[in-house]
Amino acid sequence: MLNGIFQRPYLNNNNLVKKKQDEEKNAQLTQREQQADQNSKSKGLQYIEPQSPKQEQQVDWRQMRSQIQAQARNAQPTVQTEEVMPTKTLSGRSTVINIAQILKDFRNTAAAIGTPDNLKEEVEGYLVLVEKQVKKDDANTKLVKSNLKNASSILDGYISQTLNKDSKVVENWVDALFLQQIDFKYNEEEINPQFLVKFPQGTEQAEPKTVETPPEPVEQEIQTDAKVVSLIPQDKELKSLFIQSKKLVYANQPEKAIEAFEKALHRADEVGDNETKSKIYYEVGKIYDDHSYFAEALKSYHKSIQNTEDNNVKTKAHYSMAQIYDDVNQIKPALNHYFSSAAFAGEAENLSAQSTSLTKMGNIFTDMFDVQSIEYYDIADGLAKQTDNAKVKGFVSSSLGSAYETFGEPQKALKAYSNAVKHYTDANSPQKTAQNYLKAGDIMVEMSNVSKAKGLLTKAQTYARRTDDINLMNEINDKLNSLELLN
Repeated sequence: MLNGIFQRPYLNNNNLVKKKQDEEKNAQLTQREQQADQNSKSKGLQYIEPQSPKQEQQVDWRQMRSQIQAQARNAQPTVQTEEVMPTKTLSGRSTVINIAQILKDFRNTAAAIGTPDNLKEEVEGYLVLVEKQVKKDDANTKLVKSNLKNASSILDGYISQTLNKDSKVVENWVDALFLQQIDFKYNEEEINPQFLVKFPQGTEQAEPKTVETPPEPVEQEIQTDAKVVSLIPQDKELKSLFIQSKKLVYANQPEKAIEAFEKALHRADEVGDNETKSKIYYEVGKIYDDHSYFAEALKSYHKSIQNTEDNNVKTKAHYSMAQIYDDVNQIKPALNHYFSSAAFAGEAENLSAQSTSLTKMGNIFTDMFDVQSIEYYDIADGLAKQTDNAKVKGFVSSSLGSAYETFGEPQKALKAYSNAVKHYTDANSPQKTAQNYLKAGDIMVEMSNVSKAKGLLTKAQTYARRTDDINLMNEINDKLNSLELLN
């Protein structure tokens, strides 16, 4: 049981996850999302599920994870003070978030949800007051918190009005931050990656995402056994327009690509080619998604689903929608779409996609500190083993390792990371191999086993040198140097 949100996916004789939702529930979900698509033209999120009272009281485990692990290992409660100095665990991970980082994330959030200029100015007024306070030697922390709450109330009011439903997503985020160790001494250089908020960057300010396929796509994009655009349109004019549009995408000319896709869409309507029409909507959705126009992306993905009978397309579209909600910590709609993605992948007998979506669901439950996540990883692992996709196998094992580490089971985490290293080595993914050696090394540091930690980090260093990830290499080198000092 998934706490009453969904029924757990089940397996048939072929170990494939099938849809359990009946047609009536699917119709209700489609109607709800379609209505949400029509409610707003902002460049922020189009469909944000209101959190249940139980969820509103929960801590944001995405941000609390590092602090909780540190407390559990030390077996001592952390005393919350108004002003704290940066502290680190043995692995070098800081448990403090600076007020400057919070202010930056707040402004990015306001931009991301398409806040109107008049409201944005009002919000900025409160943030400026906060900034003035924290740049003083004796900041009034109560005043800081009050102004942040006022600013969050404005943003939530705009979201609620836009979507015609109550929303407290920003207020809940701020409440979760107040539970952290906050350093109220303003310092823009102090960025703690453990507490980076997954709100999207502002659509007008953010740099466009890379359109090309990333070298390590498993955690970025769902793995499928069939490409989305698998069928070339039969109509010559439509085929030409579609190919021209794709070339513009690869040339990183998004506006021209969308214009070309609009022409292709018109032609698809003329010849009654709904499957190509669906693929066009999916491609347009990816363009919007890659350039942080999330509301438009959600609309396009939804229309793609409406116009196709291809379960692989439905798998990809639902997964892409889930990623958008997952990135802004909207748990219920993210789980909804990951579930649908896994279900359609089951109907398409796409084991890699099933495994990836189930792993993503497991990650969400792990972030909420819910041990039922292990069930999802077990199913995902069983499906992945039936494929020859080493990257998916590595993704499942690595995610399982992180879960065991979260739940305070280091030995099981080490075994999972070992499996991840094997799979990523088979997949010729040196970056992922290095990262999992690094995670295992961190556990050994926490267990005060310096010699084994040094051995694992040295292996991580060897694989990291085969990549162009300078940050990863520097991180490993810094930890090796720290171990040398301990000796």
